[in-house]
Amino acid sequence: MNPVFNYIRKIKLKKCITIMSTRTGLACLGILLAAWGVSYACAVREDGPRALLADGSRIAVVVNESQVKEAVEKARAEMAQESGLTITGFKTVLSCEKDEGQPEGEPLAEKELVGLLKERLEWKVDAFAICVNGKSILCLADESSAREALERLKERYLSQEKEEYALDALGYAEEVNIKAEECLLKDIKTPEQAEEVLARGLDRMEQYIVKSGDTLWTIARDNNTTVEELREANPQINGDLLRIGQKIELKRLEPLLNVVYTLTTTVIEKTPYRVVYENDAGMYRHQQKVKQEGAYGSCRVTYRITKSNGLETARQVLAEEVLAEPVARVVVRGTRSMVVSSRSGNWQGQLEWPIQGPVTSGYGYRGREFHAAIDIDGVTGDPVYAAASGTVIFTGWAGNLGKCIAIDHDYGLVTRYAHLESINVSAGQKVSGGSLIGQVGSTGRSTGSHLHFEVWDNGQPQNPLRYLNK
Repeated sequence: MNPVFNYIRKIKLKKCITIMSTRTGLACLGILLAAWGVSYACAVREDGPRALLADGSRIAVVVNESQVKEAVEKARAEMAQESGLTITGFKTVLSCEKDEGQPEGEPLAEKELVGLLKERLEWKVDAFAICVNGKSILCLADESSAREALERLKERYLSQEKEEYALDALGYAEEVNIKAEECLLKDIKTPEQAEEVLARGLDRMEQYIVKSGDTLWTIARDNNTTVEELREANPQINGDLLRIGQKIELKRLEPLLNVVYTLTTTVIEKTPYRVVYENDAGMYRHQQKVKQEGAYGSCRVTYRITKSNGLETARQVLAEEVLAEPVARVVVRGTRSMVVSSRSGNWQGQLEWPIQGPVTSGYGYRGREFHAAIDIDGVTGDPVYAAASGTVIFTGWAGNLGKCIAIDHDYGLVTRYAHLESINVSAGQKVSGGSLIGQVGSTGRSTGSHLHFEVWDNGQPQNPLRYLNK
């Protein structure tokens, strides 16, 4: 490089101005530059490449500040056209700095600079905000979009109602209004996005998909939470019943806006039947038979139900009409004492079916797994009866068997009732044959509602069909 030009480049700008402020200095500098073949116009140019900074960080090299101003206006016009909104400015602090030396890199062409500014600047727009309890929480492009988001949130829950209903009241638990507000373009939501945020909150939610063998306990253990927290996050779970493929929220939702509504609905409900016992001296005391099957009654009930975000919070009976009276189940049980050899220790009687239904899985091997019970088909909530008189020796959770009851009938005979939805007896309680002890369910390792029924004789599992009354 020419040594004179190299020297001139190193001179501070203010010193250059001082040198050139006198005719003598300017003439001398001109003669000297001419002698070395250097252009005067290039050497003493007042402006030049500058570093462009956004919020203090260098993002590009530009020709001069005028180029930046022009590019900003073009970027603003293009953003307004693309978004369909009025661009009021930008939040980003934009500045140009002149380096001591030459800025690194080549200055951006106009098109490239405009594209960079469109991407990097935080553009402000005139928009509308949804306010909850006086606080702006979401921005939308216009007032109609904000109203659509609120309507979509209401419909989100009303569409879940499976029964015919009359809507009495619909609103929000919080104070809600919409107002014009300047927002950042990047924060503008569509009505669909706004609905989701209002319903689920701003926290990132995680879900778990139930697979075969899962229970609430194993899911809680594997995801560092508790069964109580899972129940709180998933109030729709009925008891311990899980379905393969079901989605479980691992964290409780915190909606930004709660939809509260009251509706009136009329439904037909089953009326439970009672069990009546008759004694028969001709039958042993551990024997019993059904003289008359029970039948559910029915009634028409009108409810006023209050819900919040689709979950019931209150229910009031407005009217009730009996359509059919229930028919009692009549069970005949023996009172004759049984004489048993003190050496045999074997059960001498017969068991009654704990529920009425077809056997869906028998006693014995299922593949490589031994099934020490029979499965009797049933519907969740159906009553389960003691197969014979005895003493309850266990109630509670029994691993894969879910909610379980065990009854000791003396003479070495024990029956077990598993996968129950609920338990109506407690350990140590005396029960009569045919008395209600629980309800059919699908708790534990179960793929559907049924009763898992076991018979143990002197500590060994037996085929229940050999003991049940034909």
